[in-house]
Amino acid sequence: METDRMTGALALADKCWGKASKLHPEFVQRYLELAEKLLTTKQLVLGDEFKEYCGKNLLFRPPALHPNVWVSGVRTLQTLGWVAHNGYTTPTKSHNHMPSVSVWRSMIYGSNT
Repeated sequence: METDRMTGALALADKCWGKASKLHPEFVQRYLELAEKLLTTKQLVLGDEFKEYCGKNLLFRPPALHPNVWVSGVRTLQTLGWVAHNGYTTPTKSHNHMPSVSVWRSMIYGSNT
């Protein structure tokens, strides 16, 4: 389902997430759809939650894309204005051996379009 917010988002994603958009446009589109759904229902999202939410919705990284595609995805969401960095917190589970995880504030929380 295409929302008003998705109009233009794919074009901007091409600029931010060029390789992924060229190799697997269906992955990028589905990622944006899922991120939008998550961000309209949750005000604060931990960085790892985007990947986990995708997995729960059966969207997995295509083998041709680098594992950092997940980080690029969140950066794209920031460029789109869908999230803003809201600091760091201690991870509640293993987090790539990092001592902290980013907290993202949804800029579209509560909106349906």
